[in-house]
Amino acid sequence: MKIILTTDVPKMGNKYDIKDFKNGYANLLISKGLAILATSAALSNLENTKKEGEKKKEEGMKAFDSLVSSINNTKLNIKVKANEKGHLFKAVGPRDIVQAVKKVTGVDIDEGSIVMEHIKEIGTHKIEIKKGSKKGICEVIIEKE
Repeated sequence: MKIILTTDVPKMGNKYDIKDFKNGYANLLISKGLAILATSAALSNLENTKKEGEKKKEEGMKAFDSLVSSINNTKLNIKVKANEKGHLFKAVGPRDIVQAVKKVTGVDIDEGSIVMEHIKEIGTHKIEIKKGSKKGICEVIIEKE
């Protein structure tokens, strides 16, 4: 029986894979909501879903390109509490960078696209923003409040 997997199933296949299983196992996967029967209508819906997914991915990459061009080589100032030696009381992480970028450019970015170590000292630090093969670098200046 041919089925279409609706989710990733370990050791079986990935989402939207078309697989051929024995009737009993196929019915088990269908009853658990992990697959649907591969009818002609379901196959045409699958192709439409894949095309829509590709379009969304392309649009997301275009939006990220414009974000990288607006952020690339900009300086973000973040004021935090620190002691006399310049050590921060609270580390600066990706969430703080996202908030600073939104304040400066007005654009929301995903925390997962920021590649960095937690910042624990006052000073200037370089942050990489990456998605796929596209990347940009911005400078973050950590100042004492």
